[in-house]
Amino acid sequence: MDECIPQDRAPRDFCVKFPEEIRHDNLAGQLWFGAECLAAGSIIMNRELESVAMRPLAKELTRSLEDVRGALRDQALRDLSTYTEKMREALRHFDVLFAEFELSYVSAMVPVKSPREYYAQQEVIVLFCETVERALDCGYLTQDMIDDYEPALMFTIPRLAIVCGLVVYADGPLNLERKVEDMSELFRPFHTLLRKISGSMLVSCITDKTRLEVAPAATPVTPVATREKIRSRFHGSHDLIHRLFVCISGVADQLQTNYASDLRSILKTLFEVMATKPETDDKEKLKKVTQSLRSATLEDCALCQETLSSSELAAKTCDGDFEEPPEWVPDEACGFCTACKAPFTVIRRKHHCRSCGKIFCSRCSSHSAPLPRYGQVKPVRVCTHCYMFHVTPFYSDKAGM
Repeated sequence: MDECIPQDRAPRDFCVKFPEEIRHDNLAGQLWFGAECLAAGSIIMNRELESVAMRPLAKELTRSLEDVRGALRDQALRDLSTYTEKMREALRHFDVLFAEFELSYVSAMVPVKSPREYYAQQEVIVLFCETVERALDCGYLTQDMIDDYEPALMFTIPRLAIVCGLVVYADGPLNLERKVEDMSELFRPFHTLLRKISGSMLVSCITDKTRLEVAPAATPVTPVATREKIRSRFHGSHDLIHRLFVCISGVADQLQTNYASDLRSILKTLFEVMATKPETDDKEKLKKVTQSLRSATLEDCALCQETLSSSELAAKTCDGDFEEPPEWVPDEACGFCTACKAPFTVIRRKHHCRSCGKIFCSRCSSHSAPLPRYGQVKPVRVCTHCYMFHVTPFYSDKAGM
């Protein structure tokens, strides 16, 4: 299709809303496997309603591929050097159906952001970029720190963004005059705390420079009596500054704990935008650094390295030749989710994937499926990656056939 209809490909802008661990080269093969299973009457386990809704589209997609194969076969018997209009039309129709099925299938499998949620996240990315640009101008950060992906920036930038979002760019995503439901889901739970932080910041006088920045925002909004009342709660400026630091750090830490995947995506985009454009010799270095920001790399997955085909695995299972289950990663050896990198806490518990043995949070291991290759007939907990790429999440719909 890239050669025959390069300008007529179906738009796939929706892919940016997919979780990062789903956007992989193997996704197209998994989608086609899902389409064939649905068209044959199978049902995605624990997704019965979605399966019924997608089945007509899956059948139309498989028929469209047959049309493409027929057009290619006819053209191969005539002239291999040209593409007829019939072939182009068949490819265009197939591409549109495949894009539609891709969105439907992935949306049924994993949470996908709505256009409104995605736009709100883009606003947060803009806020972070403007914050870093201002920090560079003010001398708080250096370009070398950005280019070297200084680890401390992962903690510094969210804190600076909260300050700038409340004071400097008050009309941005941290505009507290908005309705709570209009805020980004990252900051929505902290609306009340952000309002208290904003009120305290408007009465703080850390330096002359900060006073000049804060005063224009404080004058029309906060009455003098209110500012004095807030200041009277603290012993002095140092006490107020310390309290502000603790509150702002608390919000930033909660972002890293509860929204690790979204925050990682935001920071990755920020570094791509703000970093100095590399020369040709530095592209390989940049590639290695950006890979470290990605979620659970597939190179670490032993199942991805297997050479056995699915038919060979099925034959072994039918013969009763089960494999040994994978060894579980020890609890003490992993302090964060393998997929989203969120740290484990008292509330966020550890869960082992029965397919690969790695440790995930509940959000990244919310699926269940049988593992016949290990002799496990009943559905067990598996991670999103294994569910999408290594586990067959289908069973035959005998009643509906």
